[in-house]
Amino acid sequence: MAQEIRADALLIDERDGRRIAESRHIAVIGTLQVLDSAAEAGLLDLPTAFARLAKTTFRATPRLLNHFLQLDAARKERLKEPEHDS
Repeated sequence: MAQEIRADALLIDERDGRRIAESRHIAVIGTLQVLDSAAEAGLLDLPTAFARLAKTTFRATPRLLNHFLQLDAARKERLKEPEHDS
């Protein structure tokens, strides 16, 4: 369907489905990436969202979760830094 409607990306988390989509050159994004983008836009707190997600049947490796949490922490640190006048 993603190919038929020429979608920009396919939202999918299931590993085999991702592999098939990627083999067909379909851009894929997952739930964690969507949540990270929402956090970047200031729409949610990523650690809170991940904690809520952990209470569901959703599964991701700790390494992947930590990757996104590190990105989020670095983003928050950059926002704290005072801007310097040039």
